[in-house]
Amino acid sequence: MAKYPSMVITKDGLSMIAESQGGQGLIFTKVTLGAGDLNGGSIINLTDLIDNRINANITAIDATSRPGQVTLTAVVSNSEVDAGFHAKEIGVFAKIGEGGTERLYAYTNAGNYADYMPDKTDPVNEAIFKTTFVVSNAQNIQAVIDKSIVYPTVLEMDTAIKKHNEAEDAHETVFNCYVKSVTEKNGTVTVTKGDGSSTTFNSFKLDMCYPIGSIYMSTVATSPAILFGGTWEAMPAGRVLLAQGESEWGVEYKAGSTGGEHEHQLSVGELPSHSHNVTVSTSGNHAHTFTFVKEYDAGGTEPGSASWRSNQGTKTTEQAGAHTHTVTISNTGSNSPHNNLQPYIAVFMWRRTA
Repeated sequence: MAKYPSMVITKDGLSMIAESQGGQGLIFTKVTLGAGDLNGGSIINLTDLIDNRINANITAIDATSRPGQVTLTAVVSNSEVDAGFHAKEIGVFAKIGEGGTERLYAYTNAGNYADYMPDKTDPVNEAIFKTTFVVSNAQNIQAVIDKSIVYPTVLEMDTAIKKHNEAEDAHETVFNCYVKSVTEKNGTVTVTKGDGSSTTFNSFKLDMCYPIGSIYMSTVATSPAILFGGTWEAMPAGRVLLAQGESEWGVEYKAGSTGGEHEHQLSVGELPSHSHNVTVSTSGNHAHTFTFVKEYDAGGTEPGSASWRSNQGTKTTEQAGAHTHTVTISNTGSNSPHNNLQPYIAVFMWRRTA
């Protein structure tokens, strides 16, 4: 938070105080912020801020609470600040009479204790600040106020409401009926009104929302016993919910019954009906062809005589040799069970038991 020394009245400020004695009013026109360094210079001789950056519009003036002093309330925003800066300087400007020339009345500089004002690309809420300084015996003190930007402070609002409520003609009963606070504890809500009276009621009926036997599911591990009360037990891990009754395929599922498998190994009876066809050729019949020589005696003489004759011929054996083959088809597969799960997301599940 910035720390500014007390405002110092400049020579022009002192001159304006004297001039106001002639009957013309002292009119405060604006409050200005700057980034200049005083560097030991004299405030009283300043006629303007050292590095003028942004104007703060005056929204209120109090010239009666403290004799010889005036307090100005101003509003500033960074909506027109092109380059951020440290708001070291505060200057108050004023003039004498409506036609007077605007001059620097009072000045202060926070030096290294100033706050930073970002540029307009980083919007900040409009800041409301007050500055108090001496006006001595100046007469007819006024300020130029832009009423379109007047904001009440929290203290001003509280003061105004209190003053209204304490007035005899205020609609006090209406104010006493407004809801001041709402608190909740263990399923019970307490509503406190402006007059201090309160009403308590149950905010949650467990049996209406989760009667015994209800299932509660969540992606968070917090037990419903903590959230709602009652007695709950965790559902068996890995189980999904199935609607009870007779299904359209004719199977009846009784409430509370269990079934299904995480993984399953097919039995022979569960295999689809199928066959294996093997074709083996039975050919193999064949015959043998051979050549022979036949000798004979044309004249009846002894073999080897001139009357013997020789005759060569060819014959074929009968066909034979047809046969069969035995074929063996080998087994394959690892005989392992298969995963039987649908795609899923695991959540926390409880069942209310009491």
